[in-house]
Amino acid sequence: MTGDPTYDLVLGAGLLLALVTAVSSLFVTTPYGRFASSRLGPTVPQRVGWMMMEAPALLVFPWVYLHGPRAYEPVPLFFAALWGLHYANRALFFPLTMRLRKGARMGLLVPGSGWLVVPMHAWLFATWYGRLGTHLTPAWWSDPRFLVGVPTYLVGLGLLLHSEAVLRGLRSAREVDDGDGSYKIPHGGGFAWVSSPHYLGELIAWAGIGIAAWNPGALFILTISMANLVPRAVRTHRWYHEHFPDYPAGRRALVPFVF
Repeated sequence: MTGDPTYDLVLGAGLLLALVTAVSSLFVTTPYGRFASSRLGPTVPQRVGWMMMEAPALLVFPWVYLHGPRAYEPVPLFFAALWGLHYANRALFFPLTMRLRKGARMGLLVPGSGWLVVPMHAWLFATWYGRLGTHLTPAWWSDPRFLVGVPTYLVGLGLLLHSEAVLRGLRSAREVDDGDGSYKIPHGGGFAWVSSPHYLGELIAWAGIGIAAWNPGALFILTISMANLVPRAVRTHRWYHEHFPDYPAGRRALVPFVF
């Protein structure tokens, strides 16, 4: 904990939420993509749902960050730029470029939960960068945590973006227009090793940025992402094996050679 009562309260609440998510994810798969279901409540178009879920980050983070006393210092600005890069992809590029099956839906539960998680996440990061991270001075450029954490983040981000591009390329524009609902086996990049390299990339990225900025708020987004993505990766892996008899036997669900 940081010693700042408000920050520690929000962080503690976030870690409790991650625990609740981990337990609930054992029984319910987040309803989007191949696991979308109207049985878990109302649905919205999947593209709209993704933008609804991620957009609060683009509002909360800059507002909080720019009101911090350290907002215009070089190291905090660097980390704020990484945040902007990450969420420009999550809130804009990714949903706008998805090639979706005709009529693809997302349970409203997903953006609804995002309205709690994403603003909390944005506030924790913006407060740390703009106010509480007093160690983020020019001397931090040469700190081992920065030198290890930033490349780790970039590796995770690269794996995430490449894996999303592979998935996007599985379905042609004509198939989307025709409403083709078929799924295909992805190949290349991280898919040579695991069924959900995009999830692995997301987790590596958040671990890397937490180390790079020595940011306790990253513990929240890493744990709640794990609580959601690890069970989903396992179920996705099982789904592929159930639907494709020729699915590569050597692939693991999420971590190469492990599971």
